[in-house]
Amino acid sequence: MNLFGYSRVKNKMTKFREAPSTARDPKKVKVKTLGQAIKGVGAGDFEESPVDLEEIGRAYYTDSYIRRAIDKYVGRMFKNGWELQGKNEKATEYVWTRLKLMTEASGIPTEELFTTMAHDYVLYGNAYVVKQYQKNAQGMAGIQATGYTSKQPIAAYFPLASTTVTIARDEAGTLQKYQQKAPGGGGQGIEFKPEQVCHFAYKKPTGRAYGVPYLFNVMDDVKILRQIEENVARLIYRNLFPLYMYQVGLPEPGFEAKDEEIDAVREEIRAMPMDGGIVVPERHNIKVIGSEGNALDANGYLKYFRQRVFTGLGVSDSVMGIGDTANKSTSDNQSSDMNDGVKDFQHGFAECVRNQIINELLFEGGFDPILKPEDEVLFMFSEVELDAKIKKENHVLQMFMQNAITHEEMRLELGRDPVTDEARLQANMFMAVDQGAANAGDNKDKPENQSGKQNSPGKPKPSKEALFEENANKVLTESSVVVTLTSELDVLKYTSQLEDYWNQAKTDVVNRMARGEALNHIPVLTTKLIQDLMKSRNRQHLAKAINLGFRDGREQTGIQALALHKKNVEDAIHKGSKSIHKVIEELEMALRKAEEIEDSKRIAYIESAFHANKYRLKLISKTMLFSAYNYGVCYAGQQAGVETAKVTYTERACNVCEKKQTEISLTGDWKEEIPPHHPGCECIIVLKEGN
Repeated sequence: MNLFGYSRVKNKMTKFREAPSTARDPKKVKVKTLGQAIKGVGAGDFEESPVDLEEIGRAYYTDSYIRRAIDKYVGRMFKNGWELQGKNEKATEYVWTRLKLMTEASGIPTEELFTTMAHDYVLYGNAYVVKQYQKNAQGMAGIQATGYTSKQPIAAYFPLASTTVTIARDEAGTLQKYQQKAPGGGGQGIEFKPEQVCHFAYKKPTGRAYGVPYLFNVMDDVKILRQIEENVARLIYRNLFPLYMYQVGLPEPGFEAKDEEIDAVREEIRAMPMDGGIVVPERHNIKVIGSEGNALDANGYLKYFRQRVFTGLGVSDSVMGIGDTANKSTSDNQSSDMNDGVKDFQHGFAECVRNQIINELLFEGGFDPILKPEDEVLFMFSEVELDAKIKKENHVLQMFMQNAITHEEMRLELGRDPVTDEARLQANMFMAVDQGAANAGDNKDKPENQSGKQNSPGKPKPSKEALFEENANKVLTESSVVVTLTSELDVLKYTSQLEDYWNQAKTDVVNRMARGEALNHIPVLTTKLIQDLMKSRNRQHLAKAINLGFRDGREQTGIQALALHKKNVEDAIHKGSKSIHKVIEELEMALRKAEEIEDSKRIAYIESAFHANKYRLKLISKTMLFSAYNYGVCYAGQQAGVETAKVTYTERACNVCEKKQTEISLTGDWKEEIPPHHPGCECIIVLKEGN
């Protein structure tokens, strides 16, 4: 469920300023009920539920299938927690504070109160809580609380047993009063006014006073199943122990059995041990009488009626612990059906909490959730199907990335406020903005040191020293040199391609985890996938950057006959790829560590690992290209006999860059001294003639 623009506050305690009490009168707001109620039977004015709730309760406490199904539904409702959401943070905090004070006053934790109500709501289709009002103002010290449906504000809620409550209504169906009459309580029970009781009814039929338990339709199927199981147990008992028939004598004259002989055999059998045997002459015969394969096979009947019960309960074999031949995909689909039922219960229960509990607390605090939408506070369950939520969010983000929806539409689809402080986004807080890519199209004239200068015929060719000095000055004075270099190196295109591969790898890993594949297989597959894709892309872009650097270095020296050997290109590519490999190794470590994370949080943990390394990947890719470019420049200078090269700092140079040496000797181990000195560094090399 999308909640646009609601703040999320949980277990937060603040000090409130007193707000003016609301002027709304609930008695004046009520209107007369029209129509005719469908009333049931009962004692006096009170009608009882048409469904035998006592039988529902006995079934829950005696039948294992019903008990497990109910516990599964209630457990999944609260499995991922709940929270209060509202646009007005003060209103949300006020409700939280009132609930905490009620916990202190009643001794019933808020979580336990809602869980008990949800259990009765699912099991009986009816849940009741009675309000206890504050007798003095001392319990509400520090906050504003004025009675709304009563003269005094609510101090606590106490749950009532659903099987003990009856309801009195008039002919139109208007509530008159509630009555609780517990067995053994004596007397006529306790009566409550309608405004003193919160009644949560599940799918209450029109005109009726009570909700209908969802177990009602499955009770007959459960009885039939248990009856069949009882008959099968009798059948097993009957055929488990065979019947032995002993024949004494033969149907021939002179061979008939005598009474003494029959009595002797009978005594022999009685005295025989359980694992013993008996030896008889030819006039005696022993037969074993059993079902002889003719007994009824009840397996099909048991399976059919068990499936009817599970269908009525809205659960599957796998949910109830019967694995059989179901695979993970089938199990997930069956669990999805149950999750739909859980969401149905959550929706109805949350609406009841909002309308009957939260709204009244807000009115008592001076807020108006009806006429002022900003004062509305919702009771919200967290998403039950985390995998489905993640898939939906990824789909929404993909539509935004493909320019199918706007940024505001994306946030609305994600259930968040479309208006936010974008300065607090991670990219704007931590990621270095690529000014070079943003301004790549601003510079129309490419610096001469980037593409060389062609002299017109007839003009004398400038000297080597003059050409070097001219190009060096241009690099040092024109601030657009890095902008143009960034564009010429295709930094933006390269980083975008690596990010695409990274996103594909993330999707592949998440899908594999969702399918239940072994975690020890995923790192091998992922590493090979990323390395193969990035290896080919690295080679292409790094080779281009080296050649550009070598070309510019050759132009600065004025010697066009210099040659770039393949071995040097391979060395530079190998050196530049080490950083990428390190990122992949850290990702593998995260995948291995995911085995220690619990199943419900594992996918979220992996996605965060991909997201964190994706930021590093962008900076590293840019650093690799500048490093390859500077490698090409220095190699050209070394081939031309230049002894020193100068480091050119950009306008965005940091302290790390400025502390490094400004000159690099090309006669030593210059490969370890050339910039970039850190991720995002844009310092470049300019050749300087030796002395």
